[in-house]
Amino acid sequence: MTNLPPRSLISAAASLCVLVLGLTAPAPAATGGDPAASGVSEDGRYLSIAAGCAACHTAPGGKPYAGGTVLSTPFGKLAAPNITPDPETGIGGWTRDDFEAALRQGRGKDGMPLYPAMPYTHYTGMTDADIDGLWSYVKSLTPVTNKVEVNRLPFPFDIRASLYLWQTLYFEPGRFEPDPAKSEEWNRGAYLTHALGHCGACHTPRDALGGPLKDHEFEGARIEEWYAPDISNRPGSVIADWDVDTLKARLDGTDGGNHAMVGSMRDVAKELKQMSDADLHAIATYLKDQPARPEQSPAPAVAEAEIGAGTAELYQSKCQACHGADGRGTPGIAASLVGAGAVLADKPHNVISVLLEGIGPEGTYGVMPSFRPLSDTDIARLANYVRSSWGNDAPATAGPDLVHALRRVTDSDPAALKAAYCPNVEAGKADAALRARLAELATHATVSPDEVRDLAGRYDALNPGASREDRMRDLGGLMCQEVVKTGAGKSTVILRELNLFNALMQDLNAG
Repeated sequence: MTNLPPRSLISAAASLCVLVLGLTAPAPAATGGDPAASGVSEDGRYLSIAAGCAACHTAPGGKPYAGGTVLSTPFGKLAAPNITPDPETGIGGWTRDDFEAALRQGRGKDGMPLYPAMPYTHYTGMTDADIDGLWSYVKSLTPVTNKVEVNRLPFPFDIRASLYLWQTLYFEPGRFEPDPAKSEEWNRGAYLTHALGHCGACHTPRDALGGPLKDHEFEGARIEEWYAPDISNRPGSVIADWDVDTLKARLDGTDGGNHAMVGSMRDVAKELKQMSDADLHAIATYLKDQPARPEQSPAPAVAEAEIGAGTAELYQSKCQACHGADGRGTPGIAASLVGAGAVLADKPHNVISVLLEGIGPEGTYGVMPSFRPLSDTDIARLANYVRSSWGNDAPATAGPDLVHALRRVTDSDPAALKAAYCPNVEAGKADAALRARLAELATHATVSPDEVRDLAGRYDALNPGASREDRMRDLGGLMCQEVVKTGAGKSTVILRELNLFNALMQDLNAG
């Protein structure tokens, strides 16, 4: 691995982490027709829909694929680039090999690693034919002169060099391999889910450095104030009680239940409706055939008094006029709250965020107003009420503290973002002495060369034959856990963990 300056390593990796953990993209503008694309095969256009290209690369009110959509993070902003074939401000100077390197290797034309806000960790599985089709489509677009300042992160988070480290820890390039024991439809669904559709980019939880927790694939993850629900098909997941046809109908909006998508899934839903019935059925087939996993221990329920006294009256005064006494709403006017995935998710974040932020109009559906003026307690009571009424059986886990935290997130207060998942480390990889030493260092802003050599020596003695990636990942995970115990916020957790990574890398390079 290339030697990296300490500050570059910390700052670039930190900026990467917040991009992975904290993306909040505005709703994309409708792409509309593109005259130059009219002669291109429908396959290329379809691939761009399945891959979700327009959602990021078309800014609200902007020209198709001309970039400019701003992705907000607690540490700054990143804008999606112009991918039209304009030679000056787009990718008109790219070759097919450059395009493939971006998708499969996470490398830009300059050879530098890309932020995984562009989901190359999934696109790496694309077939040659699909890359060819997508490349042909992108080349056929009308060139648009639109210079985009992509990296808007402040110093020191604007340095990209140490994305090499993140890729070493979390990125495994490789093409999708069909399972010969499964049907053609199942494999098509797996390909769409993992490669083109990159469902796990939102629905898989991540550790504090933004690395996906592969042992918990599709088990749900928080994205800013929203929550991408558990779609792992284990007991308690939002799709567990649906059959393949029901899930397919939920994906394309034909289930007839008057349900609505929330958060960034609203944008995804627009793309899903343009996909073929066969592909949506394949995705549903794959997701419903996931291996059995243990059910999560239910979160402790809020005391009944917090849901009960006066909450029905609160619903009647604030919600019933649109959503009805039975919670089923009015088709085309107000969505049903009964059996809705966003309502039944194992976490209450989506209901709380909708109450705080409201929802803009969609088709014939009107505006869902914001109830931000309500107290944190009343928002929590309403969330618990709709999640546990009319046959809904989601756990009543909303409380005033969570509402307060999400209220601050929507106010763009990064201090509200507490430490996310820390990497899981097998119990046998660290003894009490190593954990105690890490606990001492968890309060240090930096780790000295002598201290890191001591940590590495202790780890290597306990784990003979472990790779350098294992050492970095495990020690980083252990450090993350110890920093979280101090009550530090997410940014501190990330920076302390990165300090350790930096010291480990410097020790490795010195050796």
